Amino acid sequence: MALRLGLVTDVHHGPDTPVRPGHVALGLLAEFAATMRQRFRPAALLDLGDRINDREAAEDARRIAEVLQALGAARVPVLALHGNHDVVNLDVPTVTGLLGRSAPWESVAVGGAHLVLLNTQDPMMPGGGGSLSSAQLDWLEEDLARATGPVLVFSHHPLDEQDTAAHWYFPTHPGCALAEGRARAREILARSGKVRGVFSGHMHWNHVQVLDGIPYVTVGSLVEVRLTGGRPAGSFAEITLERSGRLAVEVRGALPFRYVTPR
Repeated sequence: MALRLGLVTDVHHGPDTPVRPGHVALGLLAEFAATMRQRFRPAALLDLGDRINDREAAEDARRIAEVLQALGAARVPVLALHGNHDVVNLDVPTVTGLLGRSAPWESVAVGGAHLVLLNTQDPMMPGGGGSLSSAQLDWLEEDLARATGPVLVFSHHPLDEQDTAAHWYFPTHPGCALAEGRARAREILARSGKVRGVFSGHMHWNHVQVLDGIPYVTVGSLVEVRLTGGRPAGSFAEITLERSGRLAVEVRGALPFRYVTPR
């Protein structure tokens, strides 16, 4: 039986910014959760981080809880990652606890697959950039050596080498788009021979790059308005991993996107 996973990222719940209308986030999450519960029926949901427009510690903690409560309406387990906005006013251990996680990076078994949840705030980088420590990468190598079944990997910052020249933000904020340590991470993932796909957010656009036979998929933000003429994109992804290893990714919303691995 195929494994189905729902995915949402860059929710940015909270006070509006000029380009991140946080007031629409909970409503869009309610629609997402209803779609997951009534139609797609995944085994779990992935939330890849940046679930708030950060303001101050108490507000940020409350809004993180509100996002998780909204996702809980899907009535399946929620696996939530750290985003850079989530840890501006709250430290990583605090956010780890708020997310109901036992560790900032870990792996879990879902539906016969091995899901790796990375933390690209290790350590935190200036300007919202991401990084993977040597300790986390050592753990990743050991974890994949032990893994049985197909592997899917999730991170907030991308681990590929996508071209950011056409992006509206990152050309003027160098080093803030892609996770430091990603080259070693890709070597580990490729060498394992077990990874069927890698998923990230942070960029607020949809993108796929295949490296060493592994698709690296970036999913757009739930609330992004710069690619939709001012209307929140409402982006979320439906991931299907078949027993054959074939991976299908369908991004819904105002910026639809589809990727299917070759047979």
